[in-house]
Amino acid sequence: MREALPIIDAAIRRLVSLDGHIVVKGNNDALFDEIEEWMNNVIVNDIQKGLQAFHQSFTNEAFEQGFVLGEWVVNEERTDITSLRTGDSKFIRFQRTPTGVNIFQRSDTDVSFRQLRREQLIYFSIDNENQNPYGWPLFRSCEFVAKILATMQNSLANVWERFGDPSFSIIYKTSKKDGMDLEARRQTLQNDLNTAVRAKREGKSADFVRAIDTASDIKLDIIGANGQILEFETPSRHILEQIIAKSGLPPWMLGMHWSSTQALAGVEVEVLMADIATRQAAKMPSFYNLIRQLLLLRGRTWKKGDWWLEWAQVNLRDIVKQAQARFMNAQADMYYLQNAAAAGITLTREDLSIGKKSPDQLTVHSEKIALPHHHHSEKEVHRPTAWPALDKIEDAYHDRLKADWSDLRKKVLAILELPHRSTKQDDDVFSYTAEQRAAIMKAMKDLIGVYDIDDPDSPIRKYYGQAYSLGLLQAASLIGQDRPVLDIVKNSEVYDKLCKTGFTFVKNDATKAIVYKILPEMEGQALAGANPRHVATRLESLFDNANSDWERLARTEMTSAAEGAKLDEWGAEGTKRVEFVPASDACDECLALAGDYEIGSCPIPGTGTHTRCRCSTRPAET
Repeated sequence: MREALPIIDAAIRRLVSLDGHIVVKGNNDALFDEIEEWMNNVIVNDIQKGLQAFHQSFTNEAFEQGFVLGEWVVNEERTDITSLRTGDSKFIRFQRTPTGVNIFQRSDTDVSFRQLRREQLIYFSIDNENQNPYGWPLFRSCEFVAKILATMQNSLANVWERFGDPSFSIIYKTSKKDGMDLEARRQTLQNDLNTAVRAKREGKSADFVRAIDTASDIKLDIIGANGQILEFETPSRHILEQIIAKSGLPPWMLGMHWSSTQALAGVEVEVLMADIATRQAAKMPSFYNLIRQLLLLRGRTWKKGDWWLEWAQVNLRDIVKQAQARFMNAQADMYYLQNAAAAGITLTREDLSIGKKSPDQLTVHSEKIALPHHHHSEKEVHRPTAWPALDKIEDAYHDRLKADWSDLRKKVLAILELPHRSTKQDDDVFSYTAEQRAAIMKAMKDLIGVYDIDDPDSPIRKYYGQAYSLGLLQAASLIGQDRPVLDIVKNSEVYDKLCKTGFTFVKNDATKAIVYKILPEMEGQALAGANPRHVATRLESLFDNANSDWERLARTEMTSAAEGAKLDEWGAEGTKRVEFVPASDACDECLALAGDYEIGSCPIPGTGTHTRCRCSTRPAET
């Protein structure tokens, strides 16, 4: 059927691609890298590489045959999975026994069967009914209609072979005066006609003229000129509709642009996405177990949240927006470069490509399968020793960042004429111009300018100075010394470096939020013809999401500045060894860092650990 009818082959291939591909995520970087490296390089079917190649052949076989068996192969030491194979379902046999189902595969060279180890198999079936392990092919109910369509196409080919290149019939009616040499006359006419036809095919003009008796007659006809060709389009569409319906794909995905279906495109996509999610959920446990077996063979251990698998695929709901976004790419390049330059930001080509990915985020999403996990703990609350003065500075810095960000949000809403969205009608369409984009970039540049460290009133210098000063004072106190208040910033070079780093973080966070998230989102909403009310709600949500970045920045940087100042002070006073002290609710990473260090190698909480760290340092006991 796939060979005879291209639409069936195209439907299976399209469904395979729509089922997406598996990606690994996780909080354990080493484990994540190891799994990803294996997924990208594992040998598949002897010559291919990568888990996605296996998934494609695996899914293709299931759609075609009704079920599929994949096998993972280990090395001789049984310490690694070296390759993956997709079995030919036509050579697989199942045998039910009192203890379960045995699975056999026929050899390629003879009729013998070998029993497969179920522990090393990955099984998936389509429309598995009751206890039938063979499943049913996707197009199992289309044999009859497929045969009809193939017959119609074959007959159409025969008709066009007959009528598209017709034969000529020449009847020469003679009289008694023509004599008896009729065969010579016939041969002469045939030669003349063939010469004229060949000349026509070569683009030349050719005629043949013969003088005949007045009582003679020549009649030239085209064989089949009066034949009727059966109507093809309507009956073939009736057959195609049944095949497409069985595939579950919208007709326009297979090139059938039937106008009556376009209004149903949105509903069709929703149904298709539900089918895809169902198949993904059915396959995920097998792939999860495959990675689990890989790690067990390699002797790896892990905890929840170290790794998990997700499905990444095209979001069909926004496929039209994706096509429109491609049309805007050239303009987007120009806007990013011009507006970033206007804001005093230098973007490389690599940065530009990152920025351009943001509009496409409307068309790509990951469906996370429900495999329990927990993210890396970055929510430590309690310091080993309470430090309310530093907590106060963190809160003040966070409040300032959040307040300025809120002011920027109000300016952006005003630029986009969204403050009075309650007056907008439901049928209004959001518009977005180059002038508005430039105005938003100007507002962002003004925000960044407030924090410029060249300004003596910069909040950066104020809050980093206070945090660094607190660190110096506490360091002196912990070694039994007093520090003059006027000599707080003793190491101006270190302090300046802290301020420069802090300004870079503020600048980068604002740029990422505006250039790579908010501006592309506005473009996407305009392309989609969204209502201003929806745009305003979405814009406020994006600004609110960035508040967690400001909280992380304030909490991490103030702690790092204070803890770094302590190490600077102790180093200047000759302290040789210091102790890293985890918080009372520290994460596993920080608990593992507990202990004494040479002062130059001690991890700095926040900088040398993780964001929002609440751990601390103190002089080591001698």
